[in-house]
Amino acid sequence: MPREKEKRGRRAEKKAKKEEDSKRAHDDAPEEHVAKRMRRDDADTDADAEITYDSTFDPNADYMSLNVGDEEQQNSQQEEADVDENGHVFYGLLDADEAEYFSRANEMLEANQFGDAEEKNLFIESVYREANGKELKIACSQGCSRLMEKLISMSDARQLRRIFGKFLGHFVHLVQHRFASHCCETLFTYAAPAVMQKPSKAERKEQEGQDGDEEPELSLAEMFMAVIKELKPWLEFLLTERFASHTIRVLLLVLAGEPVDASSSDSPVASRKKEKLSLGTAKLEDEEEEKKKAAPQKRSVPESFQTALKQIMSDVSGLSDICLRTLTTHPLGNPVLQVLLFLELSHFGKASAQDPNSILRRLLPDESFEEGTETAKLIRGLLYDKVGSHLVETMVRYMPGKSFKNLYKNNLRERIGSLSRNETAGYVVLRILERLGKDDLKDAMDLIIPEVPGLVERFRLVVPRVLIERCVIRSVDNKPFAQALKNAFDSDPAIRLEQMLRLNVNGEEAPQQQDEDQEMEDADEGQRERNEQKRKALADIAAEKRHGSLLAQSMLSVPGPMSELIYSSLLAQSPEMIIKLAKVATSSHVLQQALTSKTSKPQFRRQFTARFQGHMVELAQDNSGSHVVDCLWEATKDIFFVKERMAQELAAEEMVLRDSFIGRAVWRNWSMDLYKRRRGEWTGRAKGIERQPAFMESKTGERPKSKIELARERYAAKRNEEEAQKAAAAS
Repeated sequence: MPREKEKRGRRAEKKAKKEEDSKRAHDDAPEEHVAKRMRRDDADTDADAEITYDSTFDPNADYMSLNVGDEEQQNSQQEEADVDENGHVFYGLLDADEAEYFSRANEMLEANQFGDAEEKNLFIESVYREANGKELKIACSQGCSRLMEKLISMSDARQLRRIFGKFLGHFVHLVQHRFASHCCETLFTYAAPAVMQKPSKAERKEQEGQDGDEEPELSLAEMFMAVIKELKPWLEFLLTERFASHTIRVLLLVLAGEPVDASSSDSPVASRKKEKLSLGTAKLEDEEEEKKKAAPQKRSVPESFQTALKQIMSDVSGLSDICLRTLTTHPLGNPVLQVLLFLELSHFGKASAQDPNSILRRLLPDESFEEGTETAKLIRGLLYDKVGSHLVETMVRYMPGKSFKNLYKNNLRERIGSLSRNETAGYVVLRILERLGKDDLKDAMDLIIPEVPGLVERFRLVVPRVLIERCVIRSVDNKPFAQALKNAFDSDPAIRLEQMLRLNVNGEEAPQQQDEDQEMEDADEGQRERNEQKRKALADIAAEKRHGSLLAQSMLSVPGPMSELIYSSLLAQSPEMIIKLAKVATSSHVLQQALTSKTSKPQFRRQFTARFQGHMVELAQDNSGSHVVDCLWEATKDIFFVKERMAQELAAEEMVLRDSFIGRAVWRNWSMDLYKRRRGEWTGRAKGIERQPAFMESKTGERPKSKIELARERYAAKRNEEEAQKAAAAS
């Protein structure tokens, strides 16, 4: 006989004893139903609650419903859910077979190796049939929630409505779930473009007949309104909830018809730690076309969406002053406030900011921004706060021109130099520079110039780079700023470039990432802390090199003394150093810009391109150096003898380049097959005077017919003539 399942531990013994006592009491009880008083272990519940049950219950079951006779609640997995002490709902777990099936389905969608779009759609439909009734379990599953996100991203409007219908009534719990909240974000994002579509009754009946599943009665627009109605009582809490706040931001943008671009670096929509879902390396052509068509753009939305959005803004602006001030520095509430301010100022027009009940006016009641007012104190506090400064950036970018001028004149203009020195407030300075006119920008440059040595010493080069770019756009003379940069760096041109690109800073390689459990066992707390500090230091050095490279590229785009600082530094480098720069990702971009920029003169390119001769094959096989080799093709278009020598160098090592994936790309970009077989055509292409095809040169613009095509036409004409003669003779 199989052994009876036994449980170990004191809790199991206590539970077994209770079950045995319950079974004895049940055996002694009469057959008819009686109302009994059961004592519950939870101290928060009423000890006198009456619970009715019948004789059909299983005393050995791990879970016993309070209403055993209610068969409807027993059979419904979605409506019957456990609620823990924190208020979180548990929708159940997938069994082993279901989890294995959905895991394999996720792998197949990840590989994306379907023959065509029809085969892929059939597979997705089969997964939907298998997931019917288990949508909530899948969305809350750590391993399968990614599958739900992929399915939503590949679904059509009909399938989106079905999933939306399954989630309705559960959004309050789903948006607070660690994994299901991401599914809600994806569902809102991909359902937004279809809100204006409403299927006809005939289409619904046809789909119901094909799939055998009941079609939701509500349209997507009505479902979104149902979500708003469901979340509205909990909105104040959800604004600062760990997972729900991200979903609320997406929902707000959907209601406004704004594009939901979570991939943008400065977008406050999605979490920075959210995993990016990939659809495999084998991309189908139709997916690429859909991706191009799905570029972020505004959408038309129903009028009810506008009303709901205004109501949400009214609810938020109706919060107390303390709550609103708390949201400005709250890590989760601040991004939501940014989205609301953006929508208020850009979507509903800047005139809405004049409303005393608007969010902007509630935060900044004094429009004059005079020193000493509550508004000025708030702005000054937020400028130096790592969280609050992002809200100031949004205000500066979108607030009305009159309000911005008052803010800049009374609070920021005289302090813009000191603000540029601060690591946090410096990013607000970037937004200020973007809105300044020509005269104000020149005054701001004069105030920032004295701070340039300190900025270079602390290597905070973001403000100088943006200032250079804005001076070019506003046509401001930047020669004084170029002189300030020249004085801030070393007078030796060779050392100047090393300082700017941080070539003199060499960090040790980061410690290898160990398994988390092994690291907890082997490494003590001090060692882990030292490793974390070393990783942070290496990340800071990498960021400094990246900012130095961006500054050098911006300087190269400005004609005159600004770009001459970089060109003279490049010519002062040795050929060995140039090759070293070409193999580093950050510095190679500077070389590419120097070779292809409009400010690059032929005299410089003639001297500089000679440094690469003898190293073409070496660079062509390097990941970063290969891009420099590609730029050399463009840089030598008016220096043909240099390009020809480089092509000879590449042709001599043809097999080496063909054995390398990167080398084959360089071989193709330099048209080396044409160089070996048709040297004349390659010469014309190398000089930029590529010969036009014959049909382009003809006056008619039509392609000339080949000899075999002409022969076929003569044969067809002769045959038609013979048939005509036979017909005439017969008649």
